[in-house]
Amino acid sequence: MFIRKKFCKSLFILFAAAFVLCTNSFAKESASSAKASASEKASVQKASLTKEKPRFFWKISGVDKNGNPSFVYIQGTIHLGSEKLFPLDKEVLEAFNSADLLAGEISSEDMGKIQLYSMRLVQESFIKAGGKKVSENLSEKEVESLKNLLGGPLAFSMIDGAEPWVLSLALLGKTIQETTELTAEYSIDSYFRNLANEASRKVIGLDDLKSQFDILTFGTYEQQIKILKASIKECSEENYIQETKAELDSLYKAYISDDLEMLASISQKSNEKEVSEYGDFGEEYKKLVYDKRNEGWAKDIKEFLENGGSTFIYAGAAHWVGKNSVFEYLRKQGTIE
Repeated sequence: MFIRKKFCKSLFILFAAAFVLCTNSFAKESASSAKASASEKASVQKASLTKEKPRFFWKISGVDKNGNPSFVYIQGTIHLGSEKLFPLDKEVLEAFNSADLLAGEISSEDMGKIQLYSMRLVQESFIKAGGKKVSENLSEKEVESLKNLLGGPLAFSMIDGAEPWVLSLALLGKTIQETTELTAEYSIDSYFRNLANEASRKVIGLDDLKSQFDILTFGTYEQQIKILKASIKECSEENYIQETKAELDSLYKAYISDDLEMLASISQKSNEKEVSEYGDFGEEYKKLVYDKRNEGWAKDIKEFLENGGSTFIYAGAAHWVGKNSVFEYLRKQGTIE
């Protein structure tokens, strides 16, 4: 995880310094004692979490390590969207524009590296596959489905010798295309990245590229085959296509209507389905996608609050609701009430 520290100037410290210069040694001791007490109090004081009016928008109000007000604003996002998501609420935009620090799932620096990074991993996957062919582990029907989904026998043969995750990734775009009219073009993540780029502002990452791609490349060769088989079903069999479409539609409606409980329920059911589908490694996969990252993000937020100023975070809405959400981890570590 990238955990960046950002310090802001404190009027309180400047005032205390001026006060010390103008007083005698007794006053110095009193000021020092008072400052220590304030610092000690600040270190144990819990921040407060409030759900704001805009959809999936929260505010954490606390104090920094010097006892000064500190804020973290959180905009839960959806990675696919439509024009219905816009315009965003004025309160959200004001928080974004006035924030001292911006944070997304991936930093602006890493966003520029994604293409080269992914190309390198794909190239390495052929070596790691050790001469194995994905087609050797699939039924004839699954192979034919893959050929059709990927654009023909030639396209399939070009990546048949890679690790199975490469083919699953290739199917991801096809799944989205077949099951929903939502696009990444209207994702809120993209919107904030563009705003930051236009203002020449840096965005730090709650994740680094490795942790993001660890999700895509998860599992042994055999486990990846199992994930690929499930992906083929979702893309080629009508009942699975309709099921995925209904799930995405429900997820989008829950987001649009700011229904936290509904989105948490859909996410939970999706996780349970994957755990059941993938068997012994399903729980491990879920922990990698959500639990581990949520716990890490909670630690980042604690540092943001301690370092002071205001931080604006935009990241997937599912991470902030339901069981083992980032907020739950913040409560467990004693950061928020």
